[in-house]
Amino acid sequence: MSIVFGTDFSERAMTAARAAAAFARRSGEVLHLVHVTEYGSAGRTSATDEALRREVSARLEAQAAELRAGDTRVESHLQEGAPDEVLVEHAAAVHASLLIVSHHGQRAPRWRIGNVAERVVQTARCPVLVVRSSSALESWSRGERSLRVLLGLDFTPPSEAAVAWVRKLRMLGSCEVVAAHHYWGADAHVRYGVPLSTESEVTPEVEEALRRDLTARLGDMPGTGAVWVHLDPGLGRPSDSLVALARKEEADLIVVGTHQRTGASKWWYGSVSQRIIHEAPVSVLCVPASSATPLTIPEVRRILAPTDLSEVGVSAIRHAYSVVPAGGTVYLLHVLEPVGGVPPLYAQYLSPQAPPIRTPEQERLAEELRGLVPPEAAARGISTRVEVVHGRKVSEAISQAAERFNCDVICLATHGRSGLSKALLGSVAQEVIQNSARPVLLVRPT
Repeated sequence: MSIVFGTDFSERAMTAARAAAAFARRSGEVLHLVHVTEYGSAGRTSATDEALRREVSARLEAQAAELRAGDTRVESHLQEGAPDEVLVEHAAAVHASLLIVSHHGQRAPRWRIGNVAERVVQTARCPVLVVRSSSALESWSRGERSLRVLLGLDFTPPSEAAVAWVRKLRMLGSCEVVAAHHYWGADAHVRYGVPLSTESEVTPEVEEALRRDLTARLGDMPGTGAVWVHLDPGLGRPSDSLVALARKEEADLIVVGTHQRTGASKWWYGSVSQRIIHEAPVSVLCVPASSATPLTIPEVRRILAPTDLSEVGVSAIRHAYSVVPAGGTVYLLHVLEPVGGVPPLYAQYLSPQAPPIRTPEQERLAEELRGLVPPEAAARGISTRVEVVHGRKVSEAISQAAERFNCDVICLATHGRSGLSKALLGSVAQEVIQNSARPVLLVRPT
């Protein structure tokens, strides 16, 4: 593996080069120093091309020699073409673990420099570090201080890839990590199926669930330095929240995942990483989802088994218990239709759960669910939790319960409808598969 750094010999590029060398020394990787020339066609001759090539080669070797003086392994490359395209292609060719470019600030012409960093971030298959200042990174690489890292954390694959890179940074040196999650309170309540509160934007139950799930996404963080989750509810843009928090926490580096959206998708959803690159006061590491670490075997500890209490619906329960190991939990769930009408405009923000005091009907159904627990479950060390909830839509209530209980798998029976019956009656199983981020185990009727 290696690190690629693109230089244009500017003052900011020279500063960024020191950060690139620091990373290469710390990780023990070769630093590929790349300069890309963009020759114009007007008045171009072989003599002028050769003269320019000799001049640029001399400057490139001088910079490489300066970086080698710090005990860094450096290979220099002089290439021709569009800088962003050449850098991305070179990084792919040498299987680079990191591509580094300098940030020239807002005052520089966007056509000349600003777009190079943006386009590299947009197209590179490896993480891209956009450097504003090298002092903190250099001191960290020498073991003189801890690196203060602000990690943008959510529930997307790019964020998972960013978390993996923060783990790598902590293995290279001490890092204090603030994992920040910006969210809209109403959306979080919908996610977990918890009613909104008139007293606060976010209820303690939802905040606790978010902190639990985000902490789980961080997983084990190797190395030294504190790690904590920061929750930031609000209606503003995530990029604005991260930039403001970076200033408040005096961060040295912001690490974010990037979807690398293009075209209409980028216009519609925007680009958090692009805004942060422009507005952040510190260096930014953008990590694409494609650079995620190899897949690991997940552990199933909690499984949700929804049932409509029909013969087919009950058939999936035994399969749920067969998946969970000793010490695991099976959540048996039954969803009731809501009592009374629900205004469509507010329906998604109202509670799908039962009121605090259960009705006799709910108690009867809960007892019926307890009767479905296989006798050998306790002997296997598997615990059971029974839930009877109200939901405006069964599939939605199932997905919300899976999030609320942090279930690893949803196991439910499918009635096997197809054709006209499926079009008329719908398919709860299909809706759960489409709307839930959790794995779904389908049990067909036998």
